[in-house]
Amino acid sequence: MQDLFTSVAPITPAQTRRLHAAWRDWTRKLRLAPEADGRLRHYYVRLFSGGPAEAWELSSAQATRVINWLERLSGRAAALENHAAGTAGRRGFPERRWVRPHPAAWRALWAAAEALGMDRERLERFMAGHFAGIGLRDFRDIRTMADLNRVLWALKAMRRRRHAAGTQKRAA
Repeated sequence: MQDLFTSVAPITPAQTRRLHAAWRDWTRKLRLAPEADGRLRHYYVRLFSGGPAEAWELSSAQATRVINWLERLSGRAAALENHAAGTAGRRGFPERRWVRPHPAAWRALWAAAEALGMDRERLERFMAGHFAGIGLRDFRDIRTMADLNRVLWALKAMRRRRHAAGTQKRAA
């Protein structure tokens, strides 16, 4: 029976750093005195974990619960998600998590295609011609932000080149 209690993994140093960073993000605007900040932190750690008030006494699972709540409350989770969505598919930024394309990204893709005079059929032909090697032949193949970003960045590059060629002709 004693083995059940000793097998619970304690909070990791990385979790401790994330917990404190999320706490600072959430309470920065309050400008609390250190004693009040500590009391409030202990209250919320106990509330979210359902266990001890001190961070160092938490198990890894309890720490994960507290971190998730604090990141949601501080907006930190949304910022991390937006960063992952924006860098997905970029060279040097490995996809650490799978991010679904969101409506704003689809709108940006269609706006870029419309600016180039492309309809759905022409855009799918463009995708099949340029991205078939990585498995993007049509819209059904766009499953992640990395997939959508690759197509979007190619369309934006085409627009920049057309715009630059148009300004060079006008200048000549």
